[in-house]
Amino acid sequence: MKRSAFLEILFLTVAGVILTQSISSCGQAEDAVPYLLNTSIQLEYAGFPVNYPAVESGTANSVTGVVVSWSPSFQDKPFGTALPNGEEYYAEVIGPSTHPWLGHRFELDEAATRTRSDNGLVVAVSPLNTRGTPNQTLAGANLEIRRHLTIDSLWGESVRNRILFGGEKSPSFSFLVSTSGAPNGNRTIKPSLDSANVLRWVDANSPSSKLASPVIIPPGTCVGVDFGDRRGSSLGFSGAARTWPTAVPLQAGANLLAYPYCADLRLGIDWGTSKEGFKGSAKPSSNQDRIEILEEASRRSYSPELQPDGRFRWRLMDPVLTSGRWMNPPSYLDRIPVGEGFILQKSKADPNHFFCPPQP
Repeated sequence: MKRSAFLEILFLTVAGVILTQSISSCGQAEDAVPYLLNTSIQLEYAGFPVNYPAVESGTANSVTGVVVSWSPSFQDKPFGTALPNGEEYYAEVIGPSTHPWLGHRFELDEAATRTRSDNGLVVAVSPLNTRGTPNQTLAGANLEIRRHLTIDSLWGESVRNRILFGGEKSPSFSFLVSTSGAPNGNRTIKPSLDSANVLRWVDANSPSSKLASPVIIPPGTCVGVDFGDRRGSSLGFSGAARTWPTAVPLQAGANLLAYPYCADLRLGIDWGTSKEGFKGSAKPSSNQDRIEILEEASRRSYSPELQPDGRFRWRLMDPVLTSGRWMNPPSYLDRIPVGEGFILQKSKADPNHFFCPPQP
């Protein structure tokens, strides 16, 4: 992390999300960004423009099987011994800018990594690996190891306390998350307290079975939050601002997304163009890609409309005939506020999809 003197504090308040971003003396955004998320309506799509700060960084040297040999910045003791139990970690390639793995991630087998005395990173076979299992092409990559955002680490204690001491019922809380292996890749989970008042998480469609592992929120995704009977709750943590591309593979169907940077997402500039594989049309069709956002109590759908200059804008669809016609008079979605999640209905999968940092 950078250790620069701060010149000023910039406050951004958008759509119930408050970001505090420090500006350093060299004009670069400081890595540590306090983040506060407020939940004020029944259902919100919450995005995370910051992640937990890296616990370590270094350079990948070689790959043998599922073991990545690397040179972490600290050599006082084996890296794995510093990983606490019960947490989920991943490695992310943050440079160099021309590296073939830039922006990709792979999951760590934490238990196996802890047993090693040579700093080796043991890669877990996981659908969250954005480019499969690493191979020798990873050599030379600048890696950062960080803890995953999870439903439990962000909301677990608050949910448990509100059920135990606030008189709220477990069914009033629910979280819609991206989960590989679930129908359409998305799953609704709910909290439950056992006889010892220990919090567990269950699939809403199978409430009798406890989920086996922490519910991870991958970078670039959002969470649908229905937070109890009483609104106005908040959570906060200090995260790291991302400045490199972020791999976010897309599935066919509904994708829960959020721009993973500390800036509004400008459609047609930062994302949502032909560069990301989208196609504009003069007339809407049933197989077009659609962005769905929540505006208070209503859900609105937008599809890319071809413009006379060859570019396109995301135009509002008729709420009754979303696959058949545009809304008139025309209304366009040009910007999605920082920290606001959305659903991308994708006609075809795109495993090579990326979000990139904001354009100048």
